[in-house]
Amino acid sequence: MRAALALACLLIAGCSAGRKPYPEDLAPKNVSVRPALAGVKGALHIHRMDAQCKTEYLGSVDLDQPAVALGIPAGRASYLVFDFSNWSLLRGSHAMSQETLLTPRAGYRYEIEASYRNDIYNVVLRELPPKGAPRELPLRDFSACPAK
Repeated sequence: MRAALALACLLIAGCSAGRKPYPEDLAPKNVSVRPALAGVKGALHIHRMDAQCKTEYLGSVDLDQPAVALGIPAGRASYLVFDFSNWSLLRGSHAMSQETLLTPRAGYRYEIEASYRNDIYNVVLRELPPKGAPRELPLRDFSACPAK
């Protein structure tokens, strides 16, 4: 039991190595993430993407609050990776991730729901225009990058 707990602590510590906090002053707050992750740890890793689909890691935010607000620069492609993990004595560790490409538009806001229910992880992305109704955006994986 102690060995399993020690191993879990090492794994968690190792996973956080190399992470840096996402800068708070990169852009006006235009993205709100609402996690519903009972019993699961969540993190969002944000990468800048250039026209050749090369990425640069900018930072991460833990999804451990009822709402997380951040600013992702408008008019520029970003690659968002949601990591979910949990650990239990009976099932061991389990990790899953979902990703999407997002190019925020100036003046628009974005809401993201990251949830875990009944062993199912889900990420829903909505775009809220300055006027009019919000619309759900499909998640686009890395292969959707136009230069690929």
